Amino acid sequence: MSDAVFLRDIPPSHHATRLSFFLAGFIMAVWASLVPFVKQRLGLDEAVFGMLLLTLGLGALVTMPLSGMIVSRRGTREVLAWAVPLTSLLAVFIPWVTDAWVAVALLAVFGAVFGAVDVSMNVHSIEVEKASGRRMLSGFHALYSVGGVVGALLMSLLMNLGLAPAFAAMALLILGALSWAWVGRWTLVAGISEDAHGRGFPLPKGRVLLLGCVCFVMFLVEGSILDWGALYLTEVQGAAIENAGLGFAAFNVAMTLMRFTGDRLITRIGPRSTVLMGSVLAGAGFILAVSVPSAWVTVAAFFLVGIGASNIVPIAFAATGEQNDMPMSLAMASVTTLGYAGLLTEPALIGFVAHRTSLGTAFLMEVCLLLFVAWSSRLFRVH
Repeated sequence: MSDAVFLRDIPPSHHATRLSFFLAGFIMAVWASLVPFVKQRLGLDEAVFGMLLLTLGLGALVTMPLSGMIVSRRGTREVLAWAVPLTSLLAVFIPWVTDAWVAVALLAVFGAVFGAVDVSMNVHSIEVEKASGRRMLSGFHALYSVGGVVGALLMSLLMNLGLAPAFAAMALLILGALSWAWVGRWTLVAGISEDAHGRGFPLPKGRVLLLGCVCFVMFLVEGSILDWGALYLTEVQGAAIENAGLGFAAFNVAMTLMRFTGDRLITRIGPRSTVLMGSVLAGAGFILAVSVPSAWVTVAAFFLVGIGASNIVPIAFAATGEQNDMPMSLAMASVTTLGYAGLLTEPALIGFVAHRTSLGTAFLMEVCLLLFVAWSSRLFRVH
């Protein structure tokens, strides 16, 4: 009885916000599980297929400023009402495509619509946090990771039970869209700004530009562990190929756990101290991974990187909602765009430095970037 009363006391907008983050991770995990199937169906080699996958990220990156403009005019409720189900629908269609150019077009649109979801749900989450009067963003971001784990596990389960990948994805994505049709109506009408009307594409300025640079670095750090962590473990630290994924797993577990506890941590020590100590700890993790010739120490080091990096992006997003240099929806679009730019730049940047020097040196370069984040902690409130 007390649990039922507790749930009734939670504002419905909180449930909608949590589900939006969960579904964003869930949809991307379902898509990730389809990647080998789509590659086989299209009959492309790794190089061409890699370029095809790039269109998803480019679609999101190019249209995020436009997404911010739409949110500033129509509000988060209207954008999320069509963007979440449309993202699911596009992901359902992609595995049935047999023509590479059609796949490129669908992936670009899929990335663009997912970018609208990303901007809208972050703007909405900031408004929900403001209305609640307490820290909530880290917990919302943790649910993105949880959605990714659940989506990947359910896809694996259904395919192991004999269901074809395309039908497994269809079942899960329809379920996700139906859940949003029910819960999504509880979103707030947030993000509308009269100041944004009549403006062109937002160019980040002042504090927004610095917050975007912080997100650029943190997205780059996360992408480097995902793309290069396994390679560093096997080729540099001599780990068995079966253990190649342990580094990213340790990083992801640390990120998720710390985001679930992050709101309490930020409330206790403040955003400024959290960013400062987090960036220093993440940098120390990279130094440990490079300086000690042990695969297991490297796994532990990536765990430290995850602990340090976990709450910096949620704090940067919260600070974006507090600034007055730009309307909030346009500022969030700019900051998110710069973050995604870091994610897309990372493979080429890390690869170039690793080719010219070594992968360890590339990781140490990230330590220098994290020192910038530590310096930028002065941007954030003490409490």
